[in-house]
Amino acid sequence: MIATIEKNGTVMKVSSLGAEPQSLVRDGIEYIWQGDKEYWFRRAPLLFPMIGPTKDNKIRCGGKEYDMPNNGFARDTEFTLVSQESDSVTFRLEDSEESRSRYYPYGFVLTVTYTVSEDGYEAKAEIEAKDDLWYTFGWHPAFSLDINGKGTDLETYSVSFEKEERLDRKYASGSSFATEKDFLVGDTLEMKREETDKGAIVLPGVKSREVTLTSTEGEHGITAFMGDMPLLTVWTCAPKHGQYLCIEPMLSFGFASRTLDIEEMEETVELKKGEKKTYANFFRIF
Repeated sequence: MIATIEKNGTVMKVSSLGAEPQSLVRDGIEYIWQGDKEYWFRRAPLLFPMIGPTKDNKIRCGGKEYDMPNNGFARDTEFTLVSQESDSVTFRLEDSEESRSRYYPYGFVLTVTYTVSEDGYEAKAEIEAKDDLWYTFGWHPAFSLDINGKGTDLETYSVSFEKEERLDRKYASGSSFATEKDFLVGDTLEMKREETDKGAIVLPGVKSREVTLTSTEGEHGITAFMGDMPLLTVWTCAPKHGQYLCIEPMLSFGFASRTLDIEEMEETVELKKGEKKTYANFFRIF
């Protein structure tokens, strides 16, 4: 199903499949990439309980191996509608016999609420542990480069940080990863195809709590508020060049070279039985 919510003329649509935003329109401008199988068919998925690839798409829990799709299984799973108001919608995903036996042996409840406002939307996720569990989580929204006119080139865009940063970049290199020291020194990341063609720009340890996408070709952009997320990923497809850029607040990002043991992965967070953790991020459009 597709839920439609609205606030003062800003309209958002969210699918129950993956609890994934499908559209965000203000003043006739579509801010969310509309998906295209030639480039990337998704639009704004959430990532749980894993981010990034693992070796052979597997994880190991308590000595037993389980399938784990790249970026987790939640984005391809049907959520249940919990409630809907004029400006907000809540979906929930709970462990099932299939999820426990095939992907992830833990009991969990993932509740996701989107609340639209005149100038953007809040994405909020609550993770509840029914067992002791390990996970990571992140948002993966793709924003249209056409917000400043159809065909606006990626290289007219930049991502600015509210604070001066000194950030290393991690990116995939075969089955492992490479680190480029001091990839960003300053407060502005100019977008270059030669860099996005290498793969995702993974930036751990971001101090700024706001990052903003703008173009020299127009007045429209997006500010992502990082909330509790310490890592930012910036990504678009390669070698084909689609008209979108993902701005992704995340807890972590892992590569296929990491251990399969979920309890030992540096990237994962432990949540004890009965505990809950909430992540809330606002995406402002202008």
